[in-house]
Amino acid sequence: MRTVAQTLPRVAAVLAAACLLSGCVMFEQSPAALTCDPALVGRWIPLPGDLYKVPLENDYVEVDATCRARLADADAPTDGAPAFNARGFELDGARYLVLGFDDMEGLFGTDRAATPPIPKGMPAGAVTLLKYRIRNDTLQIAMLDTVDIMQRVQQGSLKAREADASTYVFEGSPDQLRKLLASEPALFDAFDGRDKTLRMRRAKTEKSS
Repeated sequence: MRTVAQTLPRVAAVLAAACLLSGCVMFEQSPAALTCDPALVGRWIPLPGDLYKVPLENDYVEVDATCRARLADADAPTDGAPAFNARGFELDGARYLVLGFDDMEGLFGTDRAATPPIPKGMPAGAVTLLKYRIRNDTLQIAMLDTVDIMQRVQQGSLKAREADASTYVFEGSPDQLRKLLASEPALFDAFDGRDKTLRMRRAKTEKSS
């Protein structure tokens, strides 16, 4: 019998870890209005890389026309599979996914009916961001470099509020947060780096005969 941890698709676990492994970096609110990027619609298969040393043959991400993303394992039931809203915004040619507390709850696949509680000291509208790009049918998702961000905040070269020992919040209006993103591209891991970049390829669709 598979445990709950084994049932959770491995790609879901990695995305959820964006705000868990070495701490959590949040933004007080979304820097821009959320939209659905039609380029994300379809099925995506994780590729091997630094996050995955071997192909995840049974894992995939299905994004529907409303940008509702479902993370599934072909060997497990799809009922209750982790899901979240893959909506975001574009800024200066860069694309970002915006994950609120409901979305992060969905990544864990707990399938709770109630709205998850807001952590103490956090704004209700707080979000975390993922940066992405699509090149030749390959989707690359870069995580926030939480270790570097926390070090810079502690050193005083970057300003953020410390909500607790492992959570930092960038505060400000949407315009201020957009200016922060534009001036600090190093907040995220490099797409072609060797850190926490997740790569997926678009699944080929079978042509009807």
